[in-house]
Amino acid sequence: MIGFENQRTEDEIAASVADALTGMGFSASSQDTGGGICCVILQRKDGGEIIWGTADFNWGASIVDANGKVTSSITTRCSSESQDMVAIVEAIKGPSIAAGAAF
Repeated sequence: MIGFENQRTEDEIAASVADALTGMGFSASSQDTGGGICCVILQRKDGGEIIWGTADFNWGASIVDANGKVTSSITTRCSSESQDMVAIVEAIKGPSIAAGAAF
């Protein structure tokens, strides 16, 4: 268990998740969207994006088309409080592939 003083910030978690996904071949990055919200952005094959974040109780995403319009969303069972990078990456990976994530 990670002690309080060793917990990662939301920025650090998003950056680590994006780095791990990039290492797997995804086109991924992290972005501070303002207001203390950090997201993991995955590019889609069709030019849109999958925007992952922790604004709710669990990790979830908005699917955005090439014109910037939200077309759907994804929810996971991975807690937004999780510090487990492997669990977060695994929760995001499969749904991202199904949503057309670019490699």
